[in-house]
Amino acid sequence: MAISSEFQKRIIELADESDLSRTELKNKMQINSSFNNALNYGIIPTPKILIKIADYFEVSLSYLLGYDTENDFIPSTSNKSFSDRFAELCEEKSVTHYRVGTDCGFDKSLISRWFSKNYLPSLEIAELIAGYFKVSLDYLFGRSDYRN
Repeated sequence: MAISSEFQKRIIELADESDLSRTELKNKMQINSSFNNALNYGIIPTPKILIKIADYFEVSLSYLLGYDTENDFIPSTSNKSFSDRFAELCEEKSVTHYRVGTDCGFDKSLISRWFSKNYLPSLEIAELIAGYFKVSLDYLFGRSDYRN
């Protein structure tokens, strides 16, 4: 479980700018305990929850996580999933899925879960993959059509 004071500051800022109370926000996003943990302790939730939060506030994942000071998020017009993008990036770079796992140092068995069960990688692994292909997390997760 990763903790980030930058993430905590950003999510507090976004929540405070909202017209809704914090209780209304977490109920609307349907992420009760994760939202509380983020606000109170800076605990970074799973990518699935991060995406829900970023989608709700219409911000990039890099902005939400506190990596960027400006929100330059432009939503995707194509409906790509993580597994779609991962496969496309592998094809573009002429590498196998398993080569990416080896090069990035994660267990290759995770890849079959991403494709067969439509799971998302952990944030740590997603960041490794995004770095490997030199794309943003938003591009990798299909949230944006812009690579950086």
